[in-house]
Amino acid sequence: MTEVLCVDKNPVLLESCKHVLERKNDIHVLTALSENEALEQMKKVAVDAIIADYDLPGSDALQFLRKVREMYPGIIFIFFTGISNEEIVIEAINNGADYFIRKGSDPTSRFQELSETLMSKIRARDATDIARKNLILFSGLTRHDILNQLMIISGSLELASDDIKEPGLLQNLNRAQTAAATIQRQIVFSREYEKLGAGAPRWQPLNKTIRQAFLELQSDTLALDLPKDDIDIFADPIFDKVFFHLFTYANKYSTGATRIMVTCNKTESGLIIFVSDNGAGISQADKKLLFDRKPGNEKVPGPFLAERILEVTGITIRETGGESDGLRFEIVAPPEEFRNGKNNSDENLGPRKDDDMM
Repeated sequence: MTEVLCVDKNPVLLESCKHVLERKNDIHVLTALSENEALEQMKKVAVDAIIADYDLPGSDALQFLRKVREMYPGIIFIFFTGISNEEIVIEAINNGADYFIRKGSDPTSRFQELSETLMSKIRARDATDIARKNLILFSGLTRHDILNQLMIISGSLELASDDIKEPGLLQNLNRAQTAAATIQRQIVFSREYEKLGAGAPRWQPLNKTIRQAFLELQSDTLALDLPKDDIDIFADPIFDKVFFHLFTYANKYSTGATRIMVTCNKTESGLIIFVSDNGAGISQADKKLLFDRKPGNEKVPGPFLAERILEVTGITIRETGGESDGLRFEIVAPPEEFRNGKNNSDENLGPRKDDDMM
């Protein structure tokens, strides 16, 4: 059942809207007379689409749209209103509205357009979901079969190298084994790309996300300093992989690194999350390839994937470490992409020297 919420100050129009839309199979319409009433309804029911008048009593329609996009980013949002100002239409679309339909003087045709628009958007969403599920299933099966064949190749090469003493042949076998191992790593790594964008962005507690990523690393040689600030970040569901891959890269390539430090600083441009280590870092030549997946860059492509995950919600990343210093990544979240956590009342998000250690 598709749940649709209609929001309008006119109760007669709400009933008409409900009557027209529920003619379609599997659609149930909820109604609300104001933004506050709509938000209360949404706490109780998982809404798939919202149809709202632009002129809502006691509230700013764009502010309502922004709240919906912040809390429920995957919901279809349609403005159904008598307002026709072009600037307002453009502003609504820029703030995340899917459609802007005028009520007009012919209610029958307007409701028909509304109904067709809604059904078209629902069908497109459902088709996309099905296609993505089938693609994930197919790629998963294919990846599994390829990995099985690579295991056979690797095992055969290892057995062959035991029986061969000629240096030239052994060198070629070792190259083949290295290539097979690289392909295996790349195929396993592709699983992360498969999940990217599969779910709607959501608010995630920063410290919990960092801790989870570090535990997944399972390193016996690295320690972690966590920031004390309680912050939420609006990001892709696999946000934790950003830190996992940055930690993995530091562990593998920043020579001598024994500790990773994560600190935060609130600035006018947003929140800066610093991820640094106490190792020797990497060469300037390698730094140029950190976010590059062009042929020739065979290092772990973690920073590249981290950048792809972050850009979903407009967050950026760069590396600013010195030539002989450890790696230093700066993740910048715009003001609208972070907020104080539920337990945080301290506005000072500057770096702390007495961070928790793990």
